Amino acid sequence: MPDFMHKLHDKMHGHFGSGGGSGPPTPAGKPHHEGGTPPFPIDRPDDPLPVIPQPGQKGPGPGQMPPKVADRTYYDRHEFYSPKGHRHNTMRDLGFTGVLDGKIVWSWGDTLMGTEHQANICAVDSTSIGSMHAPMCSMDTALAPHSDNVRNWIPTIQQEEQDGGYSCYSFGGTNIVEVAPNKGIVYYLKMHRPGGVYKCHGAGVGTCEMGPGSVPHAQRPFNTMWNDLEPTWGDVGVCLNAPDGHLYVYGHGPQNDPSKSDLNSHTYLCRVPADKALDMGSYEYWRNDSKTWTRQRFANGQFGTLQCTKEMAIFGWHEMNQSAPFWSNYFNKWMFIYSSGWPTSPVLCKTADRLEGPWEDHGEIATTLPEGHKDEGMRYCVVGHPEFDASGKTVLATWTRNNVIWGVKIEWQ
Repeated sequence: MPDFMHKLHDKMHGHFGSGGGSGPPTPAGKPHHEGGTPPFPIDRPDDPLPVIPQPGQKGPGPGQMPPKVADRTYYDRHEFYSPKGHRHNTMRDLGFTGVLDGKIVWSWGDTLMGTEHQANICAVDSTSIGSMHAPMCSMDTALAPHSDNVRNWIPTIQQEEQDGGYSCYSFGGTNIVEVAPNKGIVYYLKMHRPGGVYKCHGAGVGTCEMGPGSVPHAQRPFNTMWNDLEPTWGDVGVCLNAPDGHLYVYGHGPQNDPSKSDLNSHTYLCRVPADKALDMGSYEYWRNDSKTWTRQRFANGQFGTLQCTKEMAIFGWHEMNQSAPFWSNYFNKWMFIYSSGWPTSPVLCKTADRLEGPWEDHGEIATTLPEGHKDEGMRYCVVGHPEFDASGKTVLATWTRNNVIWGVKIEWQ
């Protein structure tokens, strides 16, 4: 598929496609929530608390390898609601989830107010609060003052405000990872786009917490932590491995690649103790060529860095788009539910005993073009959402097509 900057360029210039909602629910599909009544309040007394699965949380699960699908339930489009309870006409892309202060937080990319027939971009990224009993619905709690418009998620710093703010900058935040009670970490890219010319300035790390009214707030202690010669750490996805206390951070290769080796179509891995995520010196980088961790940063081989190469990548050319791995309590394995870098990718699956691999491919587990949907617009950012069923027996996967989020619930044999 086109790289991140080309996708963003098309959307920021109004080429959103059409017909994002033209496909009806498939014959196998089900509504977003049972009964046809609004799914909110988002918290109900009988709702289980959302939990991100971790090794050792539960006894060994009954799943047998390789993973085999028993049933697929395709869902109609993800719907957004206003805090007042009515539907909120917004369109988004990406769609990662994390748990913060006991609430599911969806994190989104491009956010538009309106429908596929007419919409205007209102935020370069945003959040909404999910529901355990209505997984394909969420509430827009983070609104601009005295407005129904969704507000931006990753904040600008003073220098960026003086340089044009969100009219010139965008930030590609991925999934929130809670590292202490109501203390989260989020990785982002800094994109500069004056006059439609795009440049990635590198990746950074922010902190976040849940505020009053279930509004997530992010802070940026730094401009960026890595420059444009280094992998875009975190732009694929991030995972906490609680037993070893580390964040595992997956990112595509450098956007600025003097070697012209198409490194940005490969995926790289680093890790850091969860309580040291803001400390550059605490990061280790996975060399898949030698199967070792190193403290040397991957860049251009100058100033003490290593020359970033394809052989160092954990995943190869266009093998991985954007997704976050998670622990499957059902299979007792780490799992990626993801899409490739191609615009017609199906829902794919990998498993591993360790987050640095080796990862075993299991191929297609669902389509991103269910029966009744039109084959138009690229389909990307397939993400698994394990918090909706901590047993791992089922897992929700979502993807983007034409700034609309679609989903499927996978039930394993």
